[in-house]
Amino acid sequence: MINQRHMANDERRAADDDPASRELHPCCFVVIGYGNDLRGDDAVGQRVAMSLARWRQPGVLALAAHQLTPELARWLMPAKFAIFVDAACADDQSQSLHSRRIEPSSVQLMHGHTGDPQVLLALTQLAYGSCPLAWWITIPVRHFDFGADLSPTARRGAAAALRHIRALIRPAGAHNP
Repeated sequence: MINQRHMANDERRAADDDPASRELHPCCFVVIGYGNDLRGDDAVGQRVAMSLARWRQPGVLALAAHQLTPELARWLMPAKFAIFVDAACADDQSQSLHSRRIEPSSVQLMHGHTGDPQVLLALTQLAYGSCPLAWWITIPVRHFDFGADLSPTARRGAAAALRHIRALIRPAGAHNP
């Protein structure tokens, strides 16, 4: 049986958060939260992006994606800064999110899709001549069960990620993460 909440989320996402329905315009920040929303904690990146979209902060575009695809490069092209948010399998010692500044990586350009934002940055640079300064935030998670909701660990990580993103998108935070 299909969960009514997920149907409502899908309808809202299609209506409000569909980047194809928006004009392409310069913005300061693009936040891309990605992961499989059918696999429990793997959805945490998308959930962070959807929460951020509800802030409706000027100059910030939040996109929720199942995976990183070449088509996302067109949204990175006009941005000054990008933040990628994804789940990471937690070990017993790691309970906090990890944030790091990343650069384009041309090790292997993507064919289809990739889980590596550095490759997407390289593709953006190759296609458009530049790419934004970027950060990659990974949230430690434990459960990837089909259909499961976020675990308490993932919910705490999402809240921490939103606080961290808020600090990054402040004018001073953009230069000193």
